[in-house]
Amino acid sequence: MKPFIILRILAAMALAGCAGGMAAAPNFLNGNYYMAGDETCVQIQQIAPDRVMCHDKTGQATGYRQAMSMQQMQMYIHHQQVQQAQMQQFTMELQQTAQAWQNAGQMGQPLPRYSAPSVAPVQMPYGRQVRCIGTGIYTNCRY
Repeated sequence: MKPFIILRILAAMALAGCAGGMAAAPNFLNGNYYMAGDETCVQIQQIAPDRVMCHDKTGQATGYRQAMSMQQMQMYIHHQQVQQAQMQQFTMELQQTAQAWQNAGQMGQPLPRYSAPSVAPVQMPYGRQVRCIGTGIYTNCRY
């Protein structure tokens, strides 16, 4: 049961982007928000009132980014809220699955056992025998 739960948690993290590299997020600088913090924009340097220059971890300039508009900021917040709701839903489903597995183990009911189908010999003329095995809608006969 535990490997199954761990696998589901890792899958959720990968889907949410937690298992990957760094992700950009709004950073506040001199009255404006700028998307920074990803691998290509580890550090920012303001070059205009609404523009910053991005630098990677080695200090190499990688390009500039404009300040976020109010609409972009609202969309970012909405996207974060949707992701949080999805993660809460997934966590709830994961807890329900874990509870179902735990309940199944506590019931103590044995798993259904396989029973081989019956084999009925059929007498053919001249001493030959045919054996047929029937499993549901399928029947297999051999001489």
